[in-house]
Amino acid sequence: MKKNSKYILTIVAVIIALGVLFVPIMNTTSQFSMQKDDTITIGSIGILTGEGSSWGNASKNGITMAAEEINANGGINGKKLVIDYQDDKGDAKEALSAFEYLTSRGIDIIVGTSWSNTGLPLIQVADSRKVLMISPSLGKPEFNESSKYLFNLWPHDVTSSRQLADYVYSKGHRTVSIIACEQLWVNDQTKAFKERFEELGGTIEVLVEPIPEQTTVLAEATKLKNAKNSTALVSTTDGILIGAKMAKAVRELGVTLPIYSVIIDSQVVNAGQGAYEGTEFLTYLTPTKSFKEKYEARFGQIEIGADTAYDAVMLIAQAIEKTKSTDTDKLQEYLNNLKTYSGASGELTFDGKGGTIKDSAVMKVKDSKIVQLE
Repeated sequence: MKKNSKYILTIVAVIIALGVLFVPIMNTTSQFSMQKDDTITIGSIGILTGEGSSWGNASKNGITMAAEEINANGGINGKKLVIDYQDDKGDAKEALSAFEYLTSRGIDIIVGTSWSNTGLPLIQVADSRKVLMISPSLGKPEFNESSKYLFNLWPHDVTSSRQLADYVYSKGHRTVSIIACEQLWVNDQTKAFKERFEELGGTIEVLVEPIPEQTTVLAEATKLKNAKNSTALVSTTDGILIGAKMAKAVRELGVTLPIYSVIIDSQVVNAGQGAYEGTEFLTYLTPTKSFKEKYEARFGQIEIGADTAYDAVMLIAQAIEKTKSTDTDKLQEYLNNLKTYSGASGELTFDGKGGTIKDSAVMKVKDSKIVQLE
C-alpha cells in the first residue's frame, strides 16, 4: 500500500538509476562478508517511526515471532536465523539507504517494504542485483509483477477497492460521494472503486481530492455537505493526513451519512477522534485465530503486516530448506512455482506473478475499536 507523491518517486528513481551503475561492484566484493557460517541473516525494511509505524512495527513483531519459532526448532538447515531490522520512516530515500546498507553487508533477502512509495522505487535496483524481497503489505501489482525476485503477500488493493464497490452497492446505495486525495496509491483505489460502482449502475455525485499537505479541508467538506442525492460517503484514502482530517471535517459540519472506506487501521481511527465511528471497510488482515491470540497476548492489538510478515519469513525459511540454498535465483524459482500456502494470514493462492489472492473481511469501527462483522 501507500503513499506519497509521484514527484518523490521520480527523484528516487533517478537516484537509483545512477546508483545501479556503481554500487554492484561494491556489493560483489562484500557479498556474504558479514555473514557467519552458522547463521543466515535476512533484512527487514519497514516503517518503524512516524506515520504508518503501526504497520512497520506489526511487521517487525511478526518477523520476530517467526524467527524465534524457527530458531527454537533448530534453525534453517541447522543454522540460526538472524534479522537485521531497518527503519525507512515511510520515506523513499530512507528506504533506498536501508536497502544499500543491507546489501552492502551481503544481505540479499529482505522482508519489506511496508508501503508502495518506499517499495516501488526499489524495483529496478533489487531486480538488477537479484535481491529477493517479500512485502507484507505493499499491495500494488507493479511491485511483484516487475521482477521475478519481488513478491507481495498482501493481495492487490485495487481488487479490494472493487470489492468495496460491490459491498456498498449491496447495502442499497446508488449515489455516493467520494473522499479521495491527490496521491499515487489513493488514485488507484479511487479509480478502481469508481469504475466498478459505475459498472454496477451507481453514480458518483461528488469527488473531492485534496493534496496530502493541505492544512484545511473545509472547502472539500462543504462540497460533500452540499451533495443533494448521496446516501453514503466512500473514503478511498486511509491516511491520517487526509482521511482522518476529512472524516472529522464532515462530521463537524453535521454530515451524518454512513462512511465506507478502504483499509484503515487503529492509528487512523484514533486520529479521527470519533469521526470514523460506524465506518465499515474491507481488509486483507485476516489472521488465523491461533496466530491472533499468540500475537495479541504478547504485543496487543494485531495490526496490518503482522501475519503476512510472519508468513514471509516462514516462506523464506521453507524455500531455503527445500532448495538447500540461499541463492536468490533458486529461492525465487521455488517461490514462483508455489500454488497455495496455508499460513498465519490464512489461505493464500499465488497468482504466478509474485502476487497472492485471498478473501477479504468486512470490518466495522465500533466504540473506537475495529471489529469484524459476522
